[in-house]
Amino acid sequence: MSACRLIVLSAVVLVLLSAVTFTEGMRYKATANVCCYSFNQRPLRANMVTSYSLTSPQCSKQAILFKTKKGKEVCANPTDAWVKGLIKLLDNKSGSQGSI
Repeated sequence: MSACRLIVLSAVVLVLLSAVTFTEGMRYKATANVCCYSFNQRPLRANMVTSYSLTSPQCSKQAILFKTKKGKEVCANPTDAWVKGLIKLLDNKSGSQGSI
């Protein structure tokens, strides 16, 4: 009976660790194989942006990739004040509290 409990406990721990790893990966919303080499300098209007994601950590420049209502993807510098403000607005709108 003790061996059976150990197997069940090990399985539960494995499932929980897998779930945590998966959700942490989703939290950062990194876009695979998309890198930005230049940034949009002009602020985007909040009503034109539907979502954002982070570029891959393998990219030479870390960037925010905004998706517009027209489906266009726009690269932005994550340190710019307007970018931080737009991210905060989008996070509040979607109910998530992710941070960059």
